[in-house]
Amino acid sequence: MTTTTVPAPDRTSHADALPPSLVDRLSALQRRAARGAAEALAADGCTLDQWRLLRALGDGEGHTMGELSEVLALPAATLTRVTDALADAALVYRRQAGEDRRRVRVHLARVGRRRLEVLEAVVAAHEQALLADPRWRADLDELHGLSRPPGSRAQGT
Repeated sequence: MTTTTVPAPDRTSHADALPPSLVDRLSALQRRAARGAAEALAADGCTLDQWRLLRALGDGEGHTMGELSEVLALPAATLTRVTDALADAALVYRRQAGEDRRRVRVHLARVGRRRLEVLEAVVAAHEQALLADPRWRADLDELHGLSRPPGSRAQGT
């Protein structure tokens, strides 16, 4: 009976690890910021997507579902669910578009504007807490360094 020696797994040293990635860090920071905002909004009975939709409608223009889906980067089905919930709460309303009666525009209702003002204060407080956190500041400094062209990162310029 012969025994075969199995090579030890390649243990890459920390020095050989992949360099930090701008996309990876942006994704991680976005998730952390969004998670905290979602928690703060949930305490006020709102979801992050609902707040984002109210905010997008805050310009007073009224927007088609296609425009909103693009701006908010939400799938149509998700946007419809979010819009339906806000319409059920009378925060938004739908109206046929004047130029094409088959198209519908979503508008922010008066009560929706007042609700948005409250939610904006909730999110602003969350953002202030983030900016006061030394770990967040360090993450932003790292992100700033990663946003430089690759050649200038190594030189520290």
